[in-house]
Amino acid sequence: MQNNNIENAEKFLLHSRGEIIQKLRMLAKDKCLISAHFNAGQDSLITAVIDVLKEKELLVLDYGSNEKVNQKLLNAERIVFKTQHHGITAQFNAKNIIKAKLKGQPVFAVPLPEDLLWVQRREFYRVRVPLGIPIECHYTDDNGETRIHTVIDLSSGGLALADPDYLFDLEDAAGTVLQNCRITLPEFGEGQVSLEIRNQLPLKFDDPGAGQRMGCSFVSISSDFEANIQRYIHHTEAQRKQLEAE
Repeated sequence: MQNNNIENAEKFLLHSRGEIIQKLRMLAKDKCLISAHFNAGQDSLITAVIDVLKEKELLVLDYGSNEKVNQKLLNAERIVFKTQHHGITAQFNAKNIIKAKLKGQPVFAVPLPEDLLWVQRREFYRVRVPLGIPIECHYTDDNGETRIHTVIDLSSGGLALADPDYLFDLEDAAGTVLQNCRITLPEFGEGQVSLEIRNQLPLKFDDPGAGQRMGCSFVSISSDFEANIQRYIHHTEAQRKQLEAE
């Protein structure tokens, strides 16, 4: 895949089928608008991501209102899909697009891409949680069992959780909301939040058995606890700088 607008684009390319399905499902969850460019960029069409059919290896997109443009797209040899969504730039190539039906409505269907450009800009400063003073996230799952995950890093917009036992499936976890999570910040109090799983990566790229890292965003959080997180971040960062200076 080529992208001349993003520096070092190769390092943002995803090749794992599981990761690609996960990211596309994030776009489908919000019915994300996406532009299709074809005929060497001379033509384009705005569509929307509707669904990911994992078993059929297909991505489903909204059918356009202009039939003439639709036919041009269906006859195109190569298509480049691009979108900007919640600070994320996503792009992938496709071919062999077809017209299909989903729940009785016409749709476009394309094979799942072999790779996906996924560039996520960080909007919040993150601080890594010191190993000697851990933070844990406690919640109750759908079976009524209490689950505990170690918090790896923290920002005012979300956090990352360690999942060493792969409790959450790589391909299906994106968009899952963890309700009523209890988090205790050392010296800065306790709060209850709801978290949405946004992405997953290996804890150690050279050791798949080590588990995965789950990036989560806050769905609900009180203003008081958000302020406590900010204070915790400033305190932890100040301590880190002090240790480096000694």
